[in-house]
Amino acid sequence: MAGEVPQGPRTPRAPLKCAAEGNDEAHTRRPVNIPSAYARGYEAARALDPQLAEAYVRHTTVGDPLADAVIRDLGSLSPEEIHETLARVLEGGPETSRHDVPDSLLNSVQEAGKTPDWFDRRRARVASQAFLRNSDIVLAALVGGSIVEGFSTLISKSFRIRGRLVVAAIRRLKHNGMQLVEQYLPGGMEPGGDGWRLTLRARLVHAQSRHLLNGSDEWDRERYGMPLSAAHVLLAGAAFSGRLMRHVAALGGDFTRDEREAFVHVWRYAGILFGIPGEILFSDEASAVRTFEIGRMCEPPTDHDGIIMANSVVNSAPIIVGIKAPPERRKMARTVTQVSRELIGDELADSLRFPRRKRRVVPWLRFRHRARRVVGRMLPRVAAKQNQDRFEALMEFASFDEFEHSYKLPTALHDERSSDW
Repeated sequence: MAGEVPQGPRTPRAPLKCAAEGNDEAHTRRPVNIPSAYARGYEAARALDPQLAEAYVRHTTVGDPLADAVIRDLGSLSPEEIHETLARVLEGGPETSRHDVPDSLLNSVQEAGKTPDWFDRRRARVASQAFLRNSDIVLAALVGGSIVEGFSTLISKSFRIRGRLVVAAIRRLKHNGMQLVEQYLPGGMEPGGDGWRLTLRARLVHAQSRHLLNGSDEWDRERYGMPLSAAHVLLAGAAFSGRLMRHVAALGGDFTRDEREAFVHVWRYAGILFGIPGEILFSDEASAVRTFEIGRMCEPPTDHDGIIMANSVVNSAPIIVGIKAPPERRKMARTVTQVSRELIGDELADSLRFPRRKRRVVPWLRFRHRARRVVGRMLPRVAAKQNQDRFEALMEFASFDEFEHSYKLPTALHDERSSDW
């Protein structure tokens, strides 16, 4: 078990303001223009946390003004020109030519280059060390827990509409894996770092996808609100930070309390780069978990889109780790599905139509991970080999060479009609 690390100063979470704060009706009235799909869930969520529930549903109709403006200004460029422009701005130094670069892009990158005063680089290093020590467990928790939970919400609808389900699931796993790795490698989130650039690129992918969905009659704004809304980016951030830490603990990870808080601290900074409004952004592990719980309550029950995307994720996991033979793929997919069921709970797993099995897997994984650490402490050479194998598996999962240097964006609503991105 790693020793406790002194924790840096925490920034208190800013209070969430209701639409009519100070008015007795603030906790009883429904927010204006709430999308109809959220009405029932909001009623249940506001009984537990009126302010957070109100803030969440209010942001289901909000996009990302800065990134959306960039997409509008890049609209006349070809995919190759977009790649060249973004690479020039995100990778070039101060002396790089900014000729013909839209002001919206320059302003967005300039804003992203301002590291918040509360961001603690020492805590970021603590998070990096803990992540690298537990990387295999974190990635397993990400795939089997957090991503599946995210797809149980209306987040899944935008992915299902855009099509190529297996490809979309693999892309989602690859991008999330690479994002996570670069985010927690030392220096990755410094302005100009690999994690910083990947986060800004992902933000623009969200904005482009939002633009394509908004222009389609397949997305019902009155019912679902804004596609890839600020609320959904917030929910994903909470799932990939505080909620992820709970799944990691269940699988036998050895994050200390301070390391868990450091992990969420880095994701809080990533949330700023993703364009999550500061007024709703979580500040620590507890508030991230609370945000996920209340946001999930506001969401409508899982529908066919969630079932399709969640099952695509668990069935694509073997492909990600290089298992191609059908019998082995099916066997591993069954294991991943069972792990997911145990992490997310039977109620949600049943709604996703995951099969029920008598044999539990998570307790065995937890024991194996803990036993591995005991053996490593007793046999340093074994520990060194374990560390090397874990790091190589991490690099393989992230597949840096495939996506790392591309700044292209999707060009069509349906992915099969889009140019490569």
